[in-house]
Amino acid sequence: MPLTLEQMVEEVKGAVGDSGTCSYDLAKTYINRARRLLWDKREWNATSEYVCICCVECCFTLPPRYSQIRAAWVNNDAASLSDEWYNLTPNAKFVWQNSCHRQIIEVGGKHVVFRDYRTRPYQIAVLAENIEDVGVEISFEAYDEYGSYNQATVTTVASPDLAKTERTYTGIRAVSKPKTKGRIRVYAYDPVLEISTLISIYQPQDSNPSWRRFKAPKGCNCITLYASKTYADLDDPNELVEFTPEAMYFAVLAINSKENRKGNEYLGNLGLAIAEEEKAMESDEIPTASPPRFIDYRRPDNLIHDTFVSPRTNDYFYWP
Repeated sequence: MPLTLEQMVEEVKGAVGDSGTCSYDLAKTYINRARRLLWDKREWNATSEYVCICCVECCFTLPPRYSQIRAAWVNNDAASLSDEWYNLTPNAKFVWQNSCHRQIIEVGGKHVVFRDYRTRPYQIAVLAENIEDVGVEISFEAYDEYGSYNQATVTTVASPDLAKTERTYTGIRAVSKPKTKGRIRVYAYDPVLEISTLISIYQPQDSNPSWRRFKAPKGCNCITLYASKTYADLDDPNELVEFTPEAMYFAVLAINSKENRKGNEYLGNLGLAIAEEEKAMESDEIPTASPPRFIDYRRPDNLIHDTFVSPRTNDYFYWP
């Protein structure tokens, strides 16, 4: 079973530093450094997860919780992933929305909202889900219908009331928020229709969130992803640590070796930490067997052939 941050401190605090004794805060710092050290060394079970995301206007936005898409499915069919390495053809008639290929292509750039409200200029409204976040200031870099950029600051109020900007805008380019106790919801409030449309949700640890946006296949309303999680420090004592105590212990020793400039010792402790976590992952793996594969003897193996001439008919025969 995974240990909480408070429990993990008791397990590894003897390996922190050279003296073997440390405070809770120092042990917590070393635990986060050890987590960061192991995070991208390989694909761990606890650092990737499945997520289902709704598409808006044939696009979906990858939340800040995830850093990279590993696999994707559309209506139980695997979807191919593509990047921005493609060539542009002048006067091309191809429209990606009409493609029959189940391909996911990154739009490019960074986005701070998962939905763009294009009906008319709107007021930026925020809602704090946690009562302790009342009075938090959220700053937006937004632009109006004339293309002018302005700094808009909104102070959260008690739920369910929305705190709104005085001016109206047509888009948001950047946002800055402090760490909060709960999530912050952002709405586009249309003063003409008097309706609120949810355009973004920021997690408590987000400070300057920016998201990656992808084009989805035609007709896709919801997509299932297997994605790698973005690293974030643990602060709450009740949060679970993704790695085993044995792996964390050797990872902390590796940090000590690094600070003491002992390269070989650092690599040895790091290797032990990775080996301990890989050993723990073996119990989660399901032994499987693939279907039998048969060789097609009719296919050519190479481009070099032997020639034989029949002494009776003088015909040529070729063998692969």
